[in-house]
Amino acid sequence: MTNTLNLFIKITPSKLPENAKRFIAANFNKAKIVYIDKIKDEYEIKLSNGTYINFDKNGEWNYISSDDNIIRENILPKNIAGRVKNVMKKYKSAYIFEINKRINFYRIKLSNSLDLCISHKGNILA
Repeated sequence: MTNTLNLFIKITPSKLPENAKRFIAANFNKAKIVYIDKIKDEYEIKLSNGTYINFDKNGEWNYISSDDNIIRENILPKNIAGRVKNVMKKYKSAYIFEINKRINFYRIKLSNSLDLCISHKGNILA
């Protein structure tokens, strides 16, 4: 019999890092956690409102997406949220459905197919 390595480990919310618990409580307090998969040093979470969040080993989010819910720009740092709001003013019906935090920038996808790359300093890169 061969021993297979299980990459996904199901965990309970109590096992999440404190930063992750606080982030979920502050930004998604009406949603319930559907599942948490621990993959190496990262956590993949699905919420009952259709939101997916990935956290690193310290509980800092690095990816958020949603099939059913609009992601509010206030999740982002103020300088980046301000840039996103300015762009979204031009597109009244657009909303954020995915945010990917990278080392040097945030990649933000809007519902109108616009893909923004904004540096941590708030400069629009693309």
